[in-house]
Amino acid sequence: MIDSNQVLADFQFIGNRVSNFKIETKDIKTNEAKAKVTYNFDYNVKEIEELEDKYVGYIEFITEIKAKIKNVILFKINLTMEGAFIGNNQKLTKENFLSMLELNGLTTLSQLSRAYVLSVTALSGITPPVKLPMINVFKLRQQKKEKEVNDNYN
Repeated sequence: MIDSNQVLADFQFIGNRVSNFKIETKDIKTNEAKAKVTYNFDYNVKEIEELEDKYVGYIEFITEIKAKIKNVILFKINLTMEGAFIGNNQKLTKENFLSMLELNGLTTLSQLSRAYVLSVTALSGITPPVKLPMINVFKLRQQKKEKEVNDNYN
């Protein structure tokens, strides 16, 4: 057996919370009509603090889900999952910590959001319960950076 202290990463998850959640459902007699579900994702780095021997970073992962049958909205879900992470500032630069926060932090929060949405939709009577798709965190990050550049340019 390998001692965990020998293999621990310099970037660690502290905890998470749901900072915003809203679900709206409508009673629609659908019979055989199939709902079209759309997903939108975003994120924000809330803060990075530099303490004596570590960085502490806070990030939020935002999920918006809509299901429609024809032009009628069947349900809407808005979820914001926040996470807190720490990094060893003796081994990581602030830029490396930010990168890990965006990549590893978002991956962690997307999986927690997937479990949360699956549970809540199952308990809310949505059949089948909503399963968030896997997302490419690299593309999400790249598109966010491009959008910020375009917003600053315009």
